[in-house]
Amino acid sequence: MKHLTLKIFFIILILLLFLAVDIYPQWNNLYFPYGYSVKAKVARVIDGDTFVLSDSQHVRLLGINCPEVARLNKPAEPYSSEATLKTKSLIENKIVKLTFDGNSHDNFGRILAYVWLSDINGKDSIFVQAELLKQGLSRISHYPKGKRYYDLFYNLRRTAIRKKIGIWKND
Repeated sequence: MKHLTLKIFFIILILLLFLAVDIYPQWNNLYFPYGYSVKAKVARVIDGDTFVLSDSQHVRLLGINCPEVARLNKPAEPYSSEATLKTKSLIENKIVKLTFDGNSHDNFGRILAYVWLSDINGKDSIFVQAELLKQGLSRISHYPKGKRYYDLFYNLRRTAIRKKIGIWKND
């Protein structure tokens, strides 16, 4: 009887695991093919380059790094509140498209993705990383030459530096 109960328990556990895979199939890999994308709803923005989806998954904007907000007795970096507000205005409580570039998670378990906001027709309209770079609210982060969007990101950063806007104002 004890063995039968244990077998039933394990069968139920396995069924629950399969059910979880069916409910959130897009989050079960640590690697997605180049260009794979999925739509998701943004629940809240944590800072300029990190937000939370409606299913509680944390997402990190791939290719950029915004100034850090105050945390753990460290003061906020200049322009962190502006970057956070900009990201909130773009994506909070909206449906976004996440596109992947291979490794889909960082060391903290956050999803790494390029993020687009869609227009009313469902077409990609605003590339969030590009918008933050264009307004001088982020830096390029670990972005080796030859990666997707490399030229765009560096051109946007160069323009922001030349215009002396955002984080480049005093440089």
